[in-house]
Amino acid sequence: MRLDPDKDLVLELIKRATEGRRHLVVSSVGQFGSAGRYLAHLVNSLTGSSAFYVEPHELMYYVAPYDESREVDVLLVSTPGGTSDLYMLLDQLTLTGHRVSLVSEPLPEVFKRRFGGVDAVEVSWNGMGLLRLLALLAYSVSSIGRAELRARARRIREECLSLVEVADELVERYGEELEVIREALSEPYVVTYTPTLEPAAELVALGLSKGLAVVAGLQRAYLYVGRLFSKVLAFTTDVEAHVLRYYLNRVVERGGRVGEVRLRTDPLTAPLYALLLVYYAAEVG
Repeated sequence: MRLDPDKDLVLELIKRATEGRRHLVVSSVGQFGSAGRYLAHLVNSLTGSSAFYVEPHELMYYVAPYDESREVDVLLVSTPGGTSDLYMLLDQLTLTGHRVSLVSEPLPEVFKRRFGGVDAVEVSWNGMGLLRLLALLAYSVSSIGRAELRARARRIREECLSLVEVADELVERYGEELEVIREALSEPYVVTYTPTLEPAAELVALGLSKGLAVVAGLQRAYLYVGRLFSKVLAFTTDVEAHVLRYYLNRVVERGGRVGEVRLRTDPLTAPLYALLLVYYAAEVG
């Protein structure tokens, strides 16, 4: 998986979208809404801008039409399955005078004719499309990080460029976790996550599962145990360990079984490694 030829285009777009701006609205449409939330985490953690994630329909109906004189620039991410929502959202945002930047899968020609004023970059979407998209976003935001975070930003950027090189080592290190993921791809499961790892949960439940799976945030996952399924797959990181034990214990109290995939890395790169594991589990499994 290579980030070329799109990485410089995405970098320049995100630089234009954030440069000199204190506040930014981020939203995402399509099958993997977590891509936009991940982008907001990156912007808030690494840059001098404040990004506020707003669900696309909220943005379309309750925010964009009513923020006269305080319009905030909007940065959108579009993933497969979001074409209709994207069209309606762009229509509303452009009609209400918002400056819009868009990172998207390849778009129909009608979009380019209708929304020629939108600053857009189309990125290729292949068999590891979600991983590639998130790596492009992480590479781009880390490339424009604040000076005082230069060391962390440089490390994140370098990790984005070397994902394929560490794949074998990652698979070896997380062998037990891979088995848990393989089972969740074929059996009924509740899939939960700590905040930055939502993309991996979405990929399992909505993208690659051959069975029936439900995605639920960590604080609500236990509510499904006993009502739907008894098995829970939890994507977590070491850094977030203090927030999760209480909720995973509630799963066990309800008679559920927890399989945990805990990433021992920076929360901002953890989603990339988690997605790599999920794609590997699906391919090999």
